[in-house]
Amino acid sequence: MKYTKNMGNYNSNERRPFDKILLIAVGILLLIGLIMVYSASNAVAYEYRGDGYHFLKMQALWCFIGLLVMVFTAFFNYKYYRNLAFIMLGVSGVLLILVYIPGIGIEIGGGKRWIRIWKFSFQPVEIAKIVLVICVARLITQYIESIKTFKGGILPSMLLLFFFFALIYKQPDFGSLVIMGSLVFLMLFIGGARIYQLALLSIGALATAFVGIIIEPYRLERLKVFLDPWKEPEGSGYHIIQSFYAINSGGIFGRGLGESIQKLHYLPTPHTDFIFAVIGEEWGFVGSAIIIAIFMVILWRGMRISLTTKNRFGSLLGFGIIYLISVQAIINIGVVTGTLPTKGLTLPFISFGGSSLLANLAAVGILLNISRTTVDASDFED
Repeated sequence: MKYTKNMGNYNSNERRPFDKILLIAVGILLLIGLIMVYSASNAVAYEYRGDGYHFLKMQALWCFIGLLVMVFTAFFNYKYYRNLAFIMLGVSGVLLILVYIPGIGIEIGGGKRWIRIWKFSFQPVEIAKIVLVICVARLITQYIESIKTFKGGILPSMLLLFFFFALIYKQPDFGSLVIMGSLVFLMLFIGGARIYQLALLSIGALATAFVGIIIEPYRLERLKVFLDPWKEPEGSGYHIIQSFYAINSGGIFGRGLGESIQKLHYLPTPHTDFIFAVIGEEWGFVGSAIIIAIFMVILWRGMRISLTTKNRFGSLLGFGIIYLISVQAIINIGVVTGTLPTKGLTLPFISFGGSSLLANLAAVGILLNISRTTVDASDFED
């Protein structure tokens, strides 16, 4: 891909409306999220915070901030991210380093993944995922003429990935590393890298992941629990079994909003990682299926935006973003239903958590901007 004119210019007559279906689907999930965060957390919030509305108010605040960010990214010309990619990379790297600085980084549940900003905690890795998408899209389009070679195809993106791995591995956040690794692999595949090089890369990645699991006892234990949670029903298998109880007791139509029993000190973090189990208990199979269907609509619209944009950078950027949102939803639901090993990932737009909500809404804004603009041929040549 070669620049022929200032990348910031595009024909204003080529603007299209925002993707309304995507916007509506995300809006519905945000509303469901507010309802379910309150339902899943009100008892615990009252017991420990003295205010049953504590987590709801925090989620509403993050939702408001996230919507402001989404509006900004929706109107910010996505082509500028190409020039800003490595500036954003530097900022992201600094934020990831800050989690290890005493007094700034904070440790929660044995993980050093958060930094404290005033009264709020924030996970830099959520921003790092989006920055990775932007940088990989930039590298692929920059080296598109040599994408079939190792030096111009896989190597630049691998060096970028290793940069993030070095900063995230000690947090530790193995799940985010797996997501980021698979993201780079798929973007290279779509970008046109050679299949046999990607196959060799995937073998090496799987071997590395296997070693990463067996050298850490807690990861190996999670794998054992996934294979047979009933082996230790009062120990490491307890939480996932409680999730099974919640989903099973919901039946077809659920117990009713606010009627969950498993959220009362049985499920771990019922308003974050295991909120889908509470949804299954209170809304039943029908409610759970509706939420999954809405995520499928978001996937469909994201893929449509990526496939119909005229610009390669925009297409890769859109694909990476929709992959991040979709894979996190798949993993969260998979963990809660016992079809994937336990990993602490929130359910996008629904789970309590400011970092995830802010990052996902920013990403949706970028998708909306891509859906709104078509690129004049005078801006780029593919």
